[in-house]
Amino acid sequence: MKKKVKMKNVCWSLIIFFILGACESKMEEHYEVPDWAERSAWEVLQEQGNYSIFLKGAEKAGFKPILEGKGLVTVMAPNDEAFSEYIVSCGKSSIDDFTRDEVMKLIGFHLIYYSYDKDKLINFRPLEGDGATEEEKEVMAGLYYKHRTRSYDPPTIELDTNGREVTVYHNERLLPVFSYKLFNTKGINAKYNYEYFYPNSLWTGEDGFNVSNSSVNEYELIAHNGYIYLLNQVLKPLETIYKELQQRDEYSRYLELYDRYSYYELDPQLTVDFGKGNDLYRHYHSPLPNIACEWPVNNFRDVANLAYMAYSVFASSNTALDNFFENYWQQGGYNSFDEVSDIAIKYLIYNTVYKESIVFPEEIKKGNIINSFDMKIDFDVDQVPLENRFMCTNGVLYGLNELQLPSMFTSITGPAFRYKDLSYYLYMLDASGMLVGLSSGETTMTALIPTNHQMIEGGINLIDDELWSEEEGELAPLNTGRMTDIVNLHTVTGGESIKSSGTQVLRTNIPFTYWYIKDGEIITSVLFNEKFINPFSIVSFVDLHPLTYNGKDWSNGKAYTYDYEEMFLPLSPSTSVLNQLAITRDTRYPYFRFSELLRNAGLVDIANGTLPFADGLRPVIFIPTNDALSRAISAGQIPGVNVDGFVSNQKALADYLKNYFVPTGANGMTTYPYIGSGIQGQYSTLGTFNRDGTSLNTVVVIKDNGNSLSVKLNFPGVFEGEEVNVISDYDYFPFAFFDGGAHFIDDVFKK
Repeated sequence: MKKKVKMKNVCWSLIIFFILGACESKMEEHYEVPDWAERSAWEVLQEQGNYSIFLKGAEKAGFKPILEGKGLVTVMAPNDEAFSEYIVSCGKSSIDDFTRDEVMKLIGFHLIYYSYDKDKLINFRPLEGDGATEEEKEVMAGLYYKHRTRSYDPPTIELDTNGREVTVYHNERLLPVFSYKLFNTKGINAKYNYEYFYPNSLWTGEDGFNVSNSSVNEYELIAHNGYIYLLNQVLKPLETIYKELQQRDEYSRYLELYDRYSYYELDPQLTVDFGKGNDLYRHYHSPLPNIACEWPVNNFRDVANLAYMAYSVFASSNTALDNFFENYWQQGGYNSFDEVSDIAIKYLIYNTVYKESIVFPEEIKKGNIINSFDMKIDFDVDQVPLENRFMCTNGVLYGLNELQLPSMFTSITGPAFRYKDLSYYLYMLDASGMLVGLSSGETTMTALIPTNHQMIEGGINLIDDELWSEEEGELAPLNTGRMTDIVNLHTVTGGESIKSSGTQVLRTNIPFTYWYIKDGEIITSVLFNEKFINPFSIVSFVDLHPLTYNGKDWSNGKAYTYDYEEMFLPLSPSTSVLNQLAITRDTRYPYFRFSELLRNAGLVDIANGTLPFADGLRPVIFIPTNDALSRAISAGQIPGVNVDGFVSNQKALADYLKNYFVPTGANGMTTYPYIGSGIQGQYSTLGTFNRDGTSLNTVVVIKDNGNSLSVKLNFPGVFEGEEVNVISDYDYFPFAFFDGGAHFIDDVFKK
């Protein structure tokens, strides 16, 4: 949603003054100065004789009591020459021309809370303090680089997303101190990386540090209330990344997109403590990083995160974003950014942010910066104009004239981002948490992408940016597990191309679930199973349509749409091959005879419709056809069954029938057998026999002939059976259920 903001300074100076005083903590006791120091910071600077403008500004801003000793302070003091140049650069003639609020903002940026000597500013240790060991000091050395100052913006009146005026509170600015330790820890060149953001300053911190845009002329003058550092430039108060973007029209599109996630949240504690009758709000952008906030966390006591955490934003210009829209989303059926879903915008923008810490240009050159979505930040940092490089109080901003397209926009997940009529599936990819994995370049994949219409026909609809389902007969939010299964059913890992002729089986990312391909058309094993559940049903293969990225494959594989009337759905857990075998009494079913024998052998729990001996084993079942069993019974080839079909020995029959069940887990089988599955050789069955007084499992030998399958039953060391063929009626595609798989064979195992 769009958001208009109007900024009004409010007369809050007195309120903020009390806030600053109330925020002191026991840290002052920790960062004490030597007790032998006699003069205050004010007195030390007075005696220096060249800091009168700074002191005059401090007095005007109300900071004189602090400099005189009311609280510990670290002072960054520019001399009169530096201050005079700064005043002229602001179009003013003296410090008196600044308003009190302007002076408080400016001078306050030179006053750091607490007392820091040189070593503490070179390698601040907010967690260990003075007790840090030498080993601890080398961990993240110099990376705690930001320090809380007394510079702030008064609360502003802004319009929230409903057009209502709210009062927004602003924390104090954080001042960056760049020590040589910071650059050493990052393994980058200090001069190049510092001067990249400060082209009008020189790096002089070889044995110390630079303070934002200034060099230090003299370190560590000691006063009884803190330390003083003499600077060669006035420190220009830094703004938030958000405010820098607001001030630049060429990034208005980027900010507009970022603000789709803008919201204002009432802070009850701030309101009680400092509201003075006004509700105080904070401006957030969840789930995007909160670039409008001065601090990464709202607790001033969380010094470690305040000092270390920063946002690095790589914002694309209006021209870059408009070019991207024309070449990407417009090609997918969108007419404007407004039509693109918030979820797609979220990933576009989130991929332009590194939310952990400050990023320097050399780190990007080295390929060290990987964002939250496993994408390497990669652009020519030296082509970024000087005026588009911003150091901010909450991080850094790179203003780019290009857009680095997120990998998920160009991978097999890309069609869901690009095409308007495939956009519902993006919500499923997001909610399932699978976007990053499926956009990875580490493996090749093939994806099916359902259309919005197919999802609706499948009982899944988009309501208020959330997927809802009527699958169970009642409208309810679609649960994450179900979405994960649907996405996995639509995804095959591996680079195998879909053949345009012949048959092919592709294993989906759901175990023991497949795509069946026949002459370039597709059906899932879930739908193919209908031929087993109801032999009279018609199962039709449907056409596939390749989706390409500008005429080429997607970065990590291929993607297709398909012509089925609704989206492919995973197998219901209630659908069971063992149950079908247990309950079938219809003579027209191709496994009627086998089911009848299982019941006659006492292997069926009739009340529950199960086969207890095979439950939980996920067996591959080789089922003789009705004709094959009828012939075998007439020939007296079924142990325990007379030629007239009467069961004479129930145990013998039960022992025999178990030979047709091959447990997958016990045999290390990760798939049901099909042509090209790799399942070939000897596999133990659930049948047993006695050899020399020892009970052993019988073995089925599975043979993949390249264009057919066959099996035979062996009694190792005793008897080797005859080869039996898997029938070709079903193109050697297995009937694949969660609790087992099935093939039909044209003869019985003979003992």
